[in-house]
Amino acid sequence: MHNLIDLLNRSADEFGDGVAAIYRGDPVSFTHLRELVERFSRALRSHLGIGPGDRVALIMPNCLHSVVCYFGAIRAGATAVPVNIRLSAEEMRFILGDVGARVIVAHERTWLTVSEAMEGLEGIDAVWGVELQAEGVTPVDEVMAEPGPQFAPPEIAPEDVAAIIYTSGTTGLPKGAMLTHGNVLFNVQSTIRGHGFRPDDVHLLIVPLFHVTGLNTIMPTSLHLGSTIIISAETNPRRLLELIERHRCTTMFTVPTTTIMLTREPGLSEFDLSSLRLIAYSGAPMPVLAIERLRELFPDTLLHNFYGLTETTSVTTVLPSEFALSHAESIGHVVAELEAKIVDEAGETLPPGEVGELLIRGPSVFAGYYRRPEATAEALEDGWLHTGDRALIDDEGFVFLRGRTKEMIIVAGENVYPVEVENVLTRHPGVLEAAVVGVEHAVLGEVVKAVVVPQPGAELTEREIKRWCAERLASFKVPRQVKFADELPRNPSGKVVKRRLT
Repeated sequence: MHNLIDLLNRSADEFGDGVAAIYRGDPVSFTHLRELVERFSRALRSHLGIGPGDRVALIMPNCLHSVVCYFGAIRAGATAVPVNIRLSAEEMRFILGDVGARVIVAHERTWLTVSEAMEGLEGIDAVWGVELQAEGVTPVDEVMAEPGPQFAPPEIAPEDVAAIIYTSGTTGLPKGAMLTHGNVLFNVQSTIRGHGFRPDDVHLLIVPLFHVTGLNTIMPTSLHLGSTIIISAETNPRRLLELIERHRCTTMFTVPTTTIMLTREPGLSEFDLSSLRLIAYSGAPMPVLAIERLRELFPDTLLHNFYGLTETTSVTTVLPSEFALSHAESIGHVVAELEAKIVDEAGETLPPGEVGELLIRGPSVFAGYYRRPEATAEALEDGWLHTGDRALIDDEGFVFLRGRTKEMIIVAGENVYPVEVENVLTRHPGVLEAAVVGVEHAVLGEVVKAVVVPQPGAELTEREIKRWCAERLASFKVPRQVKFADELPRNPSGKVVKRRLT
């Protein structure tokens, strides 16, 4: 296989009437999925002349069309641009303008924001709607139903860009990461090797298809193996449990927050969840207490922590289940055929156990940032991606994150890595979540400030939190300030916006 259309065609040829996806209870075969993709690509070609060099923006929650339109745009020769539906209109407008989208495919749930984001934008030839009736919007099912001339998809090389996914703007304006067909095909193999995906799996696909875990890990790997994805945009814990039971799901990928909510669902024991063989989590530290709870609830289920960036396509490290508790603070080992190293500020490689910036090299590293040559040059050096994450690699190859480079706190000349303090805080039985930042101090330069979200019903005090940390951390790492909050501020990608905590 050279590209994602090869993957789609091969799966349709090999698995035919097998169930590729189920959405809202309706099964879709591999053959029918290919037919839908071909209809959408024909509509793009015949109605709008979309082809190589064009960008198609997809702004919708997880649904069948988010898969069909993604592959359909690529089959037409265009580049797919999945857009985070949680963005504000202003953020969305920037992305649509920056990428120069000619077509927008919007969902009824996103239309209010999309319509506002389009104000003042030029160069958009059409807006097609999914479950959407609005002035100036053509229903996508309507154009897909029209007969159009058959055409062979253009030649697509592994190094051609399949999708542009914009990174969150926590360090500035969003940048469009260009992911190639080769990147994604390699990630499929990394998923099989790292997470052990199997042909008989039924994957609960609830992570967004505008992020790399859903788009580049679960969905294409399932197609490649002939397994089934259960597509859902649900976040309600009880509803997710119903889906697992009804469809006998075998894998579930989530962020820690969703996992914690599931473990605390009062009616969890009512459901038959015995089909689950893998629960994988990423995107934030998972509290040890939560992992222990998962072990208690799912003693026969594999628990995988993993790490990846948009710029590394998705799967970069995996912590196998046997280390879920013994190495709970680790993100695991680097997957096969990728390289990792830790460097200091001068770019010199550091020995095991030393903290520096994590660099990654290999077939999953992206092609660069769209129209951002300076940012690309800064991120990529001799094939090595500067992740911006501070980390260490121990002498057994386990990788441990120690916070973002720009989040490092310097207390009287001593470096404090926020993740280390946050991991200690979240081990407290009364703490649900915590985030740590540095605040100015007249004498010490900076001191540590912690913002803590208590567990429901827990009564915490600043003195108790400081004592807990003092028993587990060097004195300069102990928070000088502790603030309690009902929730942590997050951006549309779910990352904590730390500038709002200072």
